[in-house]
Amino acid sequence: MIEIAQFASPDECRTVIEAYDRWCANAHVYGDPFFDHRVMFITSFPESEIQTRRIMQSWRNRETIAASEAARQQMYPDTIQIVRWTTEAMSPHQDDRHPDGSPNATPWREWAGVIYLNSDYEGGRIYFPETNEYYQPVQGSLILFPAVTRHGVEATRGGARYTSPAWFTRNRAHQDPLVGVVL
Repeated sequence: MIEIAQFASPDECRTVIEAYDRWCANAHVYGDPFFDHRVMFITSFPESEIQTRRIMQSWRNRETIAASEAARQQMYPDTIQIVRWTTEAMSPHQDDRHPDGSPNATPWREWAGVIYLNSDYEGGRIYFPETNEYYQPVQGSLILFPAVTRHGVEATRGGARYTSPAWFTRNRAHQDPLVGVVL
C-alpha cells in the first residue's frame, strides 16, 4: 500500500461532500442493496456542480499519474466515484475477481486508489488480512494498492465516511471515456 498524504485539500473534500449531500438522490442504483443509493459518478452531479466535477476530474488525472508511477507503466483510469458509508462494513475481497478467483465484471482493474474525504467518524479502517495491516483514514489522503490485494473495510460509527475510489488498468480500451472531457 502506498499513501500520499494531503492529496486532496480540505476545501476540495468539503466541496465534494457538500455536493454529494445535495445530490445524493442521484446516487446510482446497481440492483445490489450494499451499493444502491450510495455511489455517485462525475455524471451523477448536475452540470451546475461544475466545481465538484472539475475537482473529481483533477483527482482522477493526478491519481492516474501516481498509479502509473506505482505500477511503473502507463495506467488508464477506469472510473472514479464518491461513496458514502454510514454503518457498512465490507468483507475482504479483491477488486479484479470474485472470491473463488473467477473473473468478476471488472477483471481489467490492476490498481485501486481511495481518497478519504473526511475523518470525523470512528472505525472505517481499510485492512489487508494477508499482511495484518490496517489504515486509519486521514482526510485528504490517497492510498494506492494493486487490485489483486485482498482488503476489507471495518464498519463506520459516529458519522458518515466519504471516500472517492478509483481504479486503473493498462488496457486503454477500459479507460473512462470522460477522462479527456472538460466538464
